[in-house]
Amino acid sequence: MYEPLLIEPLQEGGLDALRVVIGNSAALLGANEIEELIRYLGHLRAQMLPAPPPAPVESVTYTLEVDPSWHVDKSPLLEGSTVLMLRHAGFGWIAFSLPPQSIAKLQAALTVRPPFAMSPVAN
Repeated sequence: MYEPLLIEPLQEGGLDALRVVIGNSAALLGANEIEELIRYLGHLRAQMLPAPPPAPVESVTYTLEVDPSWHVDKSPLLEGSTVLMLRHAGFGWIAFSLPPQSIAKLQAALTVRPPFAMSPVAN
């Protein structure tokens, strides 16, 4: 039998924290523990089925990061690929390795003058 999950934000010692309660057990998580948990959950989710949909779902409201910090570098492991890193306030830095053909598609999509429609197929 599964126990209900309760997550409540609070202040502990002047710092933001989360209290996570499952059944009769509780844990207090600070920012570093939350980042570690998010990375771990993302790693586990990537291995689960069904996989996330290949394109954005119109009925879902996605979080929007306005003018995120970004970094571009060459991939040390995948020759010819570019690594695009985007910083999300909640998820931290997320890295994507893009092959040359995806970079070309991205560049073309970003140079289209608005208004433009979102592509029905994600790259």
